[in-house]
Amino acid sequence: MNFLARPETLISAGIVGVIVGLIGVTVPSRVYIGTRGQKYSFLNHYISELGEIGVSRFAWVFNLGMILAGICTVIVSLSLGLMLTGFWAKAGLVFGVATGISLSLVGVFPMSNMKPHVLAATAFFRSGLLMFLFFSLAIVLQAGKNPVVPRATGLVGIIPVLSFGVFLGLMWPMRNQNREPLDAAGLNRPRAWKLCISEWSIFFAFIFWILVIAVVI
Repeated sequence: MNFLARPETLISAGIVGVIVGLIGVTVPSRVYIGTRGQKYSFLNHYISELGEIGVSRFAWVFNLGMILAGICTVIVSLSLGLMLTGFWAKAGLVFGVATGISLSLVGVFPMSNMKPHVLAATAFFRSGLLMFLFFSLAIVLQAGKNPVVPRATGLVGIIPVLSFGVFLGLMWPMRNQNREPLDAAGLNRPRAWKLCISEWSIFFAFIFWILVIAVVI
């Protein structure tokens, strides 16, 4: 436990997670050719399409990146949750671990295996929202004159909370459809698809939060 509660552990895991996550999306997106011969666009493709086996040329890079990034998220959550005190910190720890596990499962069950993939992705979105909400509260509400993390840093959590919230809000009306909400096969993609843009905002907000925490701690 002492090892996990050290700032060095959080920083190392956070930086490694950011690096493997960026590699996991950058490499496949550069060579992606879709089923209709289209190049990958951050404006109208889901992130997980980069891991679709049989479509994405370097799907294994994305899937491995998500598995490793999920493991790093678990370590970061354990580390931050142990360094901070109080109920909100421990709630953030629990949902942070759930977020990391579900992120890894997104790589284990890529989009080519749609049903378990959707379950893993949905768990990631829901637990991720609660992870950032609870950790933000834990940081802002720290007791004492010498907080482990500067209290103002908790406000940075508003960015990922809003990103997750908007995405889940956009998905909500789709819950009664006969198709999986993350299944883009056969659909005519708009040039700018708000659901895909919202999902990418989660990715970048997640990275931004991790880097901020790593810097200030």
